[in-house]
Parts: sequence; structure tokens; C-alpha cells
Amino acid sequence: MLKTIVIGLIVTVVGLFALAGVNRAVNAMNQDSTLNGYSTTMVADENSVNVTINGEINHPGTYYINPQKTLGDLITLAGGVTTHADTSAYNTSLVINNRTTFYIPPQLIISDICVDSDAEKVNINKANESELLSIGFTSSQAPNVISYRSQNGPFEAIEDLLNVKGVGKATFEKVKNKIRLS
Repeated sequence: MLKTIVIGLIVTVVGLFALAGVNRAVNAMNQDSTLNGYSTTMVADENSVNVTINGEINHPGTYYINPQKTLGDLITLAGGVTTHADTSAYNTSLVINNRTTFYIPPQLIISDICVDSDAEKVNINKANESELLSIGFTSSQAPNVISYRSQNGPFEAIEDLLNVKGVGKATFEKVKNKIRLS
């Protein structure tokens, strides 16, 4: 009899600890934050996905968001863009869909140092092969960018470059601050 009572107490205590752990997980998913002076509650539903945003963003990080929401909605969750964000390099009306990361590049800032030519970001939706080569794409990658664009339509996000044959993370890191969408 005493053995049954002890086992019952152990099961009850373990159950209470397990329930407390579930409660902490739910509270972590229901993150309260203050955004632009408004208190918001971000609730992860069964449709929410983790999407990471970084670059010229006030609160870079990973956020739970419905994939049918737009990049503009994600930017709002992340506290907006900084004053240095290049608005020609992202599209706030882009639906997130299956994208998991976004990078908001800075504006091209010309230093006070003298340069021989004007520095300008390259529009990846219109650039020719020599323009793509000039910003760091290789002689095999540049035609692939143009081919991808003609087969799939204009790039909707700069991260779409990672879908181009031969373009990997290293190339993306090298060119991400030298390109724009429009």
C-alpha cells in the first residue's frame, strides 16, 4: 500500500514538472513585445514558420510569421529598417512563401576618398554580363544569372540569387551589398 502511494506521488510530481515545461514553451511562443510604442503579441499558430531577417533592420533575428504575410509585415515585426537601408534592394509587398531568410542591404555609401569611376549598385534584373562580372560574379556565374532571370522572370528578392546554378553563399556574401532589384 505504501509502495502504491509513493509511486502515485512520484507520477504526480513528474506530471507537474512536465506540465510546467509545456507552459514555459507556450509562453516562449507567445512573445510579448513593444513595437513603435504599441504592445503586440506574436502568437505562433500551426501555419507560422521561422523566418530570419538581418542587415539594415532595427531588431534582426528570427521571427514566427505566417508564410502568406509579406516582407513588409516581417520588417514591421523586426522594428522596421534603419535609415541606411537600401529601399531599391527589397520589395515590401513580396509574400514570404517558402523563403526562410531575408537580408536588407545598406545604401551604397561613397567615402570621401577619390575614386576614378562612380560607384553604383547593379540592378540584377537588368544587368548585362559585364556589369555582373564587375561586381564579383565569375565568368560562369554571370551568364547563369542572366539565364535564370530570363527563364524565371525578375528576381523578387536578392536571396533568389542562391537559386542560380553556380552561385553559393560565398558569392552571395561578396555581392549582396552591390546589387539592387530596381
